[in-house]
Amino acid sequence: MLAAFPRGSRLPDPAWNSRHRIIVLFALVASGVVTAVALALGTSLWMALSLGVPPAAVALVAWRAPIGRRFSASLSSASLMLTAALVVHLSGTIEAHFLFFILVPVVALYEDWAPLATASLLVLGHHAFMGLHSPTTVYNHQAAIDSPVTWSLIHSALFLAMCVTSIVHWTIHERARREENTLLDRLASQALHDPLTGLANRTLLHDRLNQALSLSQRTGTSVMVITVDIDGFKPVNDSYGHATGDALLVELAQRLQSCIRGGDTAARNGGDEFTLILPGTPRAEAPSMAGRILAAVSPPFSLPGVELDMSVSVGLAVSSTGAEAEVLLQEADQAMYSAKHNGRGGYVIFDRLLAPGTLGTMTVHPGQARDWAAYTQSLRAEIASAKDLGRIPEQSRGPETVRRTLESIIAAIDQLPHGQQLAKLALPERNALEEFVFHHDMVQHWADTLLVDSIIQAERSADADLFWLSLRRTAIKDHEHPGNSPESDGDYLPAAAT
Repeated sequence: MLAAFPRGSRLPDPAWNSRHRIIVLFALVASGVVTAVALALGTSLWMALSLGVPPAAVALVAWRAPIGRRFSASLSSASLMLTAALVVHLSGTIEAHFLFFILVPVVALYEDWAPLATASLLVLGHHAFMGLHSPTTVYNHQAAIDSPVTWSLIHSALFLAMCVTSIVHWTIHERARREENTLLDRLASQALHDPLTGLANRTLLHDRLNQALSLSQRTGTSVMVITVDIDGFKPVNDSYGHATGDALLVELAQRLQSCIRGGDTAARNGGDEFTLILPGTPRAEAPSMAGRILAAVSPPFSLPGVELDMSVSVGLAVSSTGAEAEVLLQEADQAMYSAKHNGRGGYVIFDRLLAPGTLGTMTVHPGQARDWAAYTQSLRAEIASAKDLGRIPEQSRGPETVRRTLESIIAAIDQLPHGQQLAKLALPERNALEEFVFHHDMVQHWADTLLVDSIIQAERSADADLFWLSLRRTAIKDHEHPGNSPESDGDYLPAAAT
């Protein structure tokens, strides 16, 4: 039975404050009405004020005094009941008792036991005391005057019954609010977590990282960011299907979570890339942390119908004073790419002195590069719109690393000078460029098909094609001849280590 009753005092502060102001205002107006009615009935000004001022004073204390929610609600409830009692005495009619019942829903707006209990005790006390000592001031019919105790109990029982009906209504509101909060919590969780693995998504990852960096600036501790990328994930999808690939991602997510502490964050950026945030972790712990991750991934993955041996490449970066979230993520990415370049299945801790040849430039025509960037951005927007309209089916997202590489290339193109002079375009890390060219080649071939079918309107210009062929040739040439560093148009030029 107790479980069926509402808990009380569950209103959010803004809602409670709003209702409290309205109820106190109502009590003040009612006190003024009592004074006006007393004057209209011919009482002296002093007597009229002595009737109206006490409930108004109680209401003002309930409004202004810092005495807590429940005590304030009880005082405003007492003010209303006192006003009703004064109306009963002024009118001298039993019909005036209905005012007590009218005020019950007003007191019930607090959705709390304290004000309802206060109202019930005051009504019971008023009827019992005044009924015994001066029944004619409470009742105007002989039966009640002859049996004041009986009639006081009847009135009090009816008042309590009215309170019970308000509690039922209040219970419905409280349960509806609880269900609404549960739904909102679920929606908030879905908005901030990856639906497949349950890990934090990119939005929550950035929020947690910014919080960790803000805390690190105050405490002087460092933040470690770890990027984990599966080696050779695409063949798993191609050979065993997307269901097996999804099961592999879920299992990997669970293994990564087992490697971190309660206050750390594990996130899936998309595709087969994961990021871990470890606040308060110094650089000295990076090797042991990387070893823990590699050890967790090394046992075979027992998936439905298949057992797979997988490896991951791990990149670690540790924040320095004034570090920015995006920079720290890029450093972890660069370290991860270096780990792949070194043979995969290992780890690299970011350092300003990473091996030469990991970054480079390419000589380009700025106009051609900008044409390609404009086409690519238009293509992405049209494909997204076509998916929303249902003109093409939802496609699985490419690796998060490919998206970041694309954005880094477009950002580098934006920095090129204007004019016809050849310029040097900064390129991403070698493995990142190879992966990007492989995936984006397929995207552009797919876009050509969509254009023929009149699903999209974005069309590559001849200059955009020339830039893409040059970028593609650079990635392939660098893959076949990693030691080359010619400076002709389209060649990959390794940058000196800094």
